[in-house]
Amino acid sequence: MIRAGFARRIITPPTPVMLAGFDARHEPATSIHDDLEVRALYLAEEDGGAVCLLICDLLGMSPSFATPIRQHVANDLGLSRSAVLTASTHTHSGPSCIAGSEAIGWPTPPGYRDLLVGACRAAATTAQQRAVAATLSYRRAPLPDGLSINRRGHPYAPWLAVLDVASEAGQRIGVLANLAIHPVALGPECLAISADWVGPFRTSLEAMLGGSTLLLSGALGDVNPNHVHRQGNDCSSDGFAEAAALGRELAEAVAAEVVVAEPVDGHVELVRWDELNAPAGGTLLAQMAGVDQIQVELVEWSMGGPRLVSVPGEAFHAFGEAIASSRPVPVILAGLAPVWLGYLPLPFAQGYEESISHGERFVATVLSALTGSAQPGAG
Repeated sequence: MIRAGFARRIITPPTPVMLAGFDARHEPATSIHDDLEVRALYLAEEDGGAVCLLICDLLGMSPSFATPIRQHVANDLGLSRSAVLTASTHTHSGPSCIAGSEAIGWPTPPGYRDLLVGACRAAATTAQQRAVAATLSYRRAPLPDGLSINRRGHPYAPWLAVLDVASEAGQRIGVLANLAIHPVALGPECLAISADWVGPFRTSLEAMLGGSTLLLSGALGDVNPNHVHRQGNDCSSDGFAEAAALGRELAEAVAAEVVVAEPVDGHVELVRWDELNAPAGGTLLAQMAGVDQIQVELVEWSMGGPRLVSVPGEAFHAFGEAIASSRPVPVILAGLAPVWLGYLPLPFAQGYEESISHGERFVATVLSALTGSAQPGAG
């Protein structure tokens, strides 16, 4: 028997605050359009494994933010750190939790790390306390045309995946939705805290289906909304209206697949845990890091059958496809998890994304580790 619980907590920082994600934004946000949240999913198998997923409305997290969260939550829930995973929705309208970003004008607000750790611990503990006997269903389907584009012009076949969680009586507890579109419906001129289209997506899907909704970003590195922000728009209307419209459209697409998801009957367990040192160099991001190797943690869980695979950065669509095709079972891609380690471009060429990576050898090493044999690790 599997038990499941969902919970959420607000992680909105005080204003004024510098928002992370756009170089062209130089003024602080002084208002809150919609609250940022951490949303938690706790899954446990009777006499078996248990895992806790924490998804934050943030651009990304460096280890100095993610590691304390994971370790505290692991201690609180009686789990190993490898059974606790952090991820980010990648909103460009929240504070920075990326180490060193103050150098480019994105300082982390004072005290925000403590606020974030406390909220994540509270969400995880509540999700565990709320856990009830549950059944799981899974569905992967193409994403409808017209919602997203590959901004690099690479071959692109977008998809979504859902893990539907219901009580034994058939009442929906929540949905984990996995899709990959940059949350940039709001542009740099939008000076308000917001989860971008992710907030309206969650609200709309919950209104349609009931229960709680978690949005887990996938391989969104080179994927933008089809109707990206327009420079100079009136953010009090058009920008947020665009984000809300995209959120609703995506919720409609996901809702149509949730209702035809098929039951899965497998285990909840840690399948793989690895740490590797990947070579870095030759890019701006590598120079900023000041090291020639980056430690990378890779986590893989079975969530009742489908495999959740952590992807430690902004993977290109082709990078994600390589991971999905390397597994004999359905895959849920956890982008920017457990930390943000820059872009993961595939193919690796010349461009902005390549400069905000740790280099071609780094990307190749991580991809090789993720697409290799998925054997149980040392977790």
